[in-house]
Amino acid sequence: MKSSKKIIVSAIAVVLLILFFPGCATQSVHKKRAMDFYQTGDYDKAIDYLEKAWKAKPTDELNLLLFRAKLNSYFHHLTQARVFKDVNKKEEAVKEYQIALEIFPNNKKLMDEVELYINPEKKVKKPFIPTVVPPVILDIDAREKMSLSLKNTPITKIFNVVGKSYGVNFIFDKDFRDFVYSIEVEKIGFYDALKQLCMVGNAEYRVLDKTSVLIYPSTTFKQRTFGLRGVKVFYLANSDAEEVKKLLMAVFRDQQILVQEDKNLNTLIIKTDYNTLAEIERFIASIDKSKGEVAIDIEILEVTKNFINALGANFGDVKSPIASVDAGFVSTDDKGVSTVKKTFKFSDISNVGFFLTIPSAALSFLESDDRSRIIAKPNLRGVDGEEIKFMVGDEVPVPQTSFQAGAAGGFNNIPVTTYQYRNVGVDVKITPYIHSDNEVTIKIKLAINSIAGSQGDFPIFGKRELENIIRLKEGETNIIGGFIRDEYRRGLRGFPALSRLPILGKLFGATGKEIKETDLIFSITPKVIRKVEVTAVDQEAIWSNVEAAPQGMVEVPEEAQRSPEIARAGTDSIIIAPAKRRLPVNSTAIFTLRVVTSTQLASLAVSGSVAGGEATIEEAKTDSFFGGQKVQVLANTSGTSFDLGYTFPESLRSLGVIAQLTVKFAGKGNYTISLGNISAMATNRQSVPLAGTTAEIEVY
Repeated sequence: MKSSKKIIVSAIAVVLLILFFPGCATQSVHKKRAMDFYQTGDYDKAIDYLEKAWKAKPTDELNLLLFRAKLNSYFHHLTQARVFKDVNKKEEAVKEYQIALEIFPNNKKLMDEVELYINPEKKVKKPFIPTVVPPVILDIDAREKMSLSLKNTPITKIFNVVGKSYGVNFIFDKDFRDFVYSIEVEKIGFYDALKQLCMVGNAEYRVLDKTSVLIYPSTTFKQRTFGLRGVKVFYLANSDAEEVKKLLMAVFRDQQILVQEDKNLNTLIIKTDYNTLAEIERFIASIDKSKGEVAIDIEILEVTKNFINALGANFGDVKSPIASVDAGFVSTDDKGVSTVKKTFKFSDISNVGFFLTIPSAALSFLESDDRSRIIAKPNLRGVDGEEIKFMVGDEVPVPQTSFQAGAAGGFNNIPVTTYQYRNVGVDVKITPYIHSDNEVTIKIKLAINSIAGSQGDFPIFGKRELENIIRLKEGETNIIGGFIRDEYRRGLRGFPALSRLPILGKLFGATGKEIKETDLIFSITPKVIRKVEVTAVDQEAIWSNVEAAPQGMVEVPEEAQRSPEIARAGTDSIIIAPAKRRLPVNSTAIFTLRVVTSTQLASLAVSGSVAGGEATIEEAKTDSFFGGQKVQVLANTSGTSFDLGYTFPESLRSLGVIAQLTVKFAGKGNYTISLGNISAMATNRQSVPLAGTTAEIEVY
């Protein structure tokens, strides 16, 4: 009977143990299996079992182990994702990225990286388009190329040959020296040929109108007389006008520029020649850029010393990228100024001041733990290179006594007390510097001011200060610690007066002491909002004299370089230039016929006429337009009409001007020159459709 009772009691005890203490056995099993998976590197399964063990019975040890497993799993999947990304395995990379995000879903830096990889931004960088445009631009197609092969020819005649090819008239100054020169070039543009001839002839040029260019000697007197100079106002959006003026006077001092700043409008008024003005505009566009901006998240946490010990041991044991985190210790000199000395062991993290670079996931772990308390969490935003200040605390009045005389000529024997306020709390000063690789250098000064005690009516202030310069990647977190604070509290309870008696007082009261050690940890996380945008155009050199934009053309996109007639006609056409003119009666004008096509032609036939009144086609000139190439030409003019026929050699790769019409207008009215019966054939015997344009002339 007794044995049966014992069996029943034992069974009840077992049932009670199973009912009331199931977590112990379950936790132990899950923890053991989790550590087995952790040792083999299967961090995902380790996380599953650690979470089950945590649900069975939460402990601080499990919390740290779970954090370590998540951190290792995060780095493992992130590394795999980047490996797949480098070998262009997009599906595998996205899958690994998603697993990493599931572990730490609030990691904005990683979210941005994934978004950029899945949906890459395609920003088209627009080329620099200058606004400095000369008052007159030649009416030519800057894309046309020509070939020249002339030996022992007066240079003035070479100028004229080039001019006839593009429909430009050259006018020579009376002091320009003519001489014999030989030139042989292929596929050269008008302005390239013009610059080459001017360099050889020690001359300059000035565009007078759409079809006329003046050539004059390159002397100081002639440059002052004929040189094109202008004044432009530059409105600065981001830079200071006075500072930019200093740069311009230093960089362009050889160009003899005149610069005046307007502080009210933040503008620069500049007077100089056209080429220098164009160079200055591009220079200002390269430096007048908005400064970079950075957002800095600062968190000030109060952490217990025991937790710091556990945290140090945790980081020291992790066999992952976290184990190679940048770290160091901070030493304080006699004046209270702390500096970073060298690296240290993680096991000593609670004994010295330290700085540590950690992922944002580790910071989230610190925030969520119940052994830490957030004192302040400011989100600061600043400009590149500008100081940011932040202070949290109180202002404490400090009495200051001085003596002064009660009457004029008396002794200073009357005390006067004034109060000066001093900041007590945490003072942070940060200066960020943004780099092109999305890294941020932070110059930081941290100071903790506290009341350490008092002497009479005067408080005693304690101060701990740290100055350091760190460089972080965008989204990377750096924590700075070691500002350990010891709080000592002593209390007395008992009968008044009797409890304070020496020796006997302990019979009538009791004393209590409380010692608390805490550490203040500063976390700093920079996030680049915008940085200085440096385009490929900004990185190009700005050349003077050699590659400067000529006075007859600006460096604009191809469509903008084309004349209105070419734009209207299209790519395969024969155009008449100029398309519009206004002439006095009884005047003679020259009109140019130009072929615009990318097809190599073997033959071409075109006819045209002038209609509207009393007009006569005096000449249809077809020579000197093909760079010395042997072109068979048939030309016929009869009153108001003309007919042209060409047979081109295979060596002639491209066409330009094919003829110049000299027309005399004897009566007032509105005239029209039109083309018709255009027939063109390519070298492969295929017909080439060419459109014809018209020219409108008003004779008054």
